Amino acid sequence: MNALNYLIFILAYFLYFGILALPYFKPAGRKTWEALIPVYNVYRMTQIIERPWWWVILAFLPVVGNVMMLVIFYEILHVYRKGSFKNIFIVALTAGLYFAYLGWGEKLVYQGRDIKEIRKHISELAASIIFAVVAASAIRAFTFEAFTIPTPSMEKSLMVGDFLFVSKMHYGVRVPMTPLSLPLLHNRIPGTQVNSYVEWIQLPYLRIPGWEEVKRNDPIVFNYPAEDIRPINMKGELRPIDKREHYVKRVIGMPGDTFRIAEGMVYINGEKNTLPPRAHKQMSYQVLTTGVGLSARQLKEKLNIDYEQAVKFQRRFQQGGQPAILYLMDIPDEQLAEFQKLPNVSRIEPYFQPPTLENPVFPNPFHLDSLYFPWSADNYGPLYIPAKGASIVLNEKNYHTYRRVIEFYEGQQSFERKGDDYYLNGEKIDRYEFKQDYYFMLGDNRHSSDDSRYWGFVPHDHIVGKPVFIWMSFDKFGEGLANKIRTERVFTTVSGTGKRQSYFWPFVGIALLLYLGNRYRKKRKAAQA
Repeated sequence: MNALNYLIFILAYFLYFGILALPYFKPAGRKTWEALIPVYNVYRMTQIIERPWWWVILAFLPVVGNVMMLVIFYEILHVYRKGSFKNIFIVALTAGLYFAYLGWGEKLVYQGRDIKEIRKHISELAASIIFAVVAASAIRAFTFEAFTIPTPSMEKSLMVGDFLFVSKMHYGVRVPMTPLSLPLLHNRIPGTQVNSYVEWIQLPYLRIPGWEEVKRNDPIVFNYPAEDIRPINMKGELRPIDKREHYVKRVIGMPGDTFRIAEGMVYINGEKNTLPPRAHKQMSYQVLTTGVGLSARQLKEKLNIDYEQAVKFQRRFQQGGQPAILYLMDIPDEQLAEFQKLPNVSRIEPYFQPPTLENPVFPNPFHLDSLYFPWSADNYGPLYIPAKGASIVLNEKNYHTYRRVIEFYEGQQSFERKGDDYYLNGEKIDRYEFKQDYYFMLGDNRHSSDDSRYWGFVPHDHIVGKPVFIWMSFDKFGEGLANKIRTERVFTTVSGTGKRQSYFWPFVGIALLLYLGNRYRKKRKAAQA
């Protein structure tokens, strides 16, 4: 049904543009009725402006198509010598209505394409920029998108300052759902709080089949689903799915799993979960030292731990008449043994967060006087993760657990409880069948991560893509220019087995060979001429 709804939108979209272009067809020697056949009408427009047929494909793509249709309209105005910057600017502001007004307003005389005339209004540089935007928008929406890691929730697996390429093809490309958007922008115009989109048109969820299915322990980029109920540096607004903030976490709980945490250890369906080789879990520890405190330089050089990022709390006090310092800090599992060997460390104990009303974990309702689920981030569950087609018998406990899933993520009009009875869209029910898959996400840095433990499940339609490649990595805590770039992470793959390997120098070598080969080819061609 979503695919059918999307097709209906595309047909209506092209019909709208065809109606606007109706007066321009006959003077160019085309049949007027051709403007009223969706898709075919854009093909005929490319013939009128003497442009290649594959422009139709670009016009078909959401977001990209908006720019392409504006370009096509400009070139149609040009072949009738009406292609001034003023005209195309007003056409853009009026969503094409001024284009129709110009067509019906006076007699049209078709004069054909003239590149010199075009350059009077649009420079070659401007034309190049426009098509660079079109190409970049298409790549960003349907293949790879660049992301940065802003927070330490996945440290040391994905580090603050990592610049990633995220593949949208692995799990299937999600067709943009908010087509009226500015190209290359996510949800804000840079430097402002102004939205980069309007919600007048919302497309149904549609995902093109991908290369693989989501697997347990995969790192994933997704749209944060809880902006309205748990805003993090946000207004608490409810944005379209594809315009919600991007998060990156690791999929731990899969659809149909029963998820549990016991003293910081994760169990799936009763079995301890094992992370892949390049996942680096961190936990918080209470570290007691002698009167000599921890050295930021020592931690960085010996253990590659960033003091400012890792230490959350420290307190000086007297113990047995001797000075001591107590730290609460994050330590990676693989560095814990080396940390204990530091000469000024006298004791290390794992820190387990207690249940709290101030920051209750999911699925506790907010603003209660007591916790309905006496869980914490380190002792959590068991919790069933909904799977598409699975059904549950409704009761008071799972009403709180799955209410948001049913009412919000599954698009139901209402889901409410009256006494011991449950009503979906006003009709009494005792069971509910889930309409899509859901996932439970965790950050590898367990005590510095805002994840599913606090806001719940991630619906399948919120998944954006899979981080696959780190092309640059900056270390803001590095001393000196040479240490600001983590060379060991540049041009490396995100997942995989074995030690991380950089492909930067092989890339430089191949690029240099291609450059020299191209120069040699040009010189040889010039000599033969």
